[in-house]
Amino acid sequence: MITFVPAGGLGNRMKSIAAAIRLAKAVDDELEVIWFQDWGLGCRFDQLFKPLGIDRVTLREANNIDLWTRDIPRKKNFYIPWIAERLHYQASMDRIKASKAFYEGFDFISWARGRNVWLASDVYFIAQDIPDDAFDIFHPVDHLQERIRQVTAGFGEGTTGVHIRRTDNVRATLLSPTSLFIERMKQEPDTQRFYLATDSENVKAEMKQIFGDRIITPSDKAERGSLAGMENALVEMYSLAATSRIIGTVASTYSMTAAAIGKIQLEVLEAETNDLNL
Repeated sequence: MITFVPAGGLGNRMKSIAAAIRLAKAVDDELEVIWFQDWGLGCRFDQLFKPLGIDRVTLREANNIDLWTRDIPRKKNFYIPWIAERLHYQASMDRIKASKAFYEGFDFISWARGRNVWLASDVYFIAQDIPDDAFDIFHPVDHLQERIRQVTAGFGEGTTGVHIRRTDNVRATLLSPTSLFIERMKQEPDTQRFYLATDSENVKAEMKQIFGDRIITPSDKAERGSLAGMENALVEMYSLAATSRIIGTVASTYSMTAAAIGKIQLEVLEAETNDLNL
């Protein structure tokens, strides 16, 4: 049995769950995914997605016992799960260790094969390259799919997606400044329309002022800590995926996930270091 805890925001959880499923299939084992709500994602899985419907894969919401026995050991739970996980499992690896192991080329398949293991991650830890069909397992619930359809109905052909992440990612703000997006978007023909997904109301206002009705952007806020905010974030992600290509932000899984869902090109904007006066 593989017990897996996806961590981070929406895009991080989606790709790490896809990796865990690939791991379970590789070792021919059962997989239990435990979904914890926290500041990074404040809603249940079934409030966003339909059941996965994959043999030998169970995804369930964390209960009160899980908080002390299967959650990621951290300050808020006094690291108590660390003890329970080492007593119950033959091997365990938290999010930080799993990320380090991934970048070092660790063999997760050999590690998990034939053992009862606990693993937490926010990356596609099983391989360096994410396959084209990795996100095909996720299907938004019907009412969110209808919202996505309504948003994308007016795209037509050739609408470019733009994702500008700001409020909770210092690196993205620093390395992908708004000015860089404005400069890049001005290189497009005057008839080019843009679907803008961003967590900054100031960016929305600035882009509308510069590009006028060429900007399509939702009026709702995409916030991590509430159900309504996460519903908006999912609608934005899948709407981005329905564009012809995406101009995205450095250090943001959200841009990458949207491009992977839509199987479209992603152009990440990154400023030269000497342009940032560092």
